[in-house]
Amino acid sequence: MIILAAMGGSVYTRHRITSGRETEAQAKELASLALEKLSQQASLYASDPAVWGEDFVSVAQLRDDVLRKEFSATRRGKLWERVQKKVEGNANVRSMVREGRSGDVGRTWQWVGQIDSPDKAGVERRHSGRVSFGGERWIEPNEPRREMGEVTRWKEDGPYY
Repeated sequence: MIILAAMGGSVYTRHRITSGRETEAQAKELASLALEKLSQQASLYASDPAVWGEDFVSVAQLRDDVLRKEFSATRRGKLWERVQKKVEGNANVRSMVREGRSGDVGRTWQWVGQIDSPDKAGVERRHSGRVSFGGERWIEPNEPRREMGEVTRWKEDGPYY
């Protein structure tokens, strides 16, 4: 009897380990897909903001898009928790609560990393003026160059609390 319980316990443990590894591998793949979609949305918005309207993606819509082939609610929940940790752990993603064009308020992810632009051969200057150390900074011809040591300050419109 004890031998059967030990064998059953080892089979269960092995199943949990292999399914955990499988879930982790799938979560890595889905997180990569989610990051790609976020980067693509930022690139499309940068190319034509009037057409694409938003430079962020709703987390719920992205979840439904990425997990469209998973139908088990419990597996879907566990898998999305892992994907969410990986995406939010990426320094190129900013998470926030925003209102979309349709008026829905919800949690969103925004790609803040370097984006690829076909017209500038991968060199992109952000509208915020921030510089990405991952690539070159695009400087407009009429933009004055700053000297080394010159400090620019971040200014916000609202009051500080």
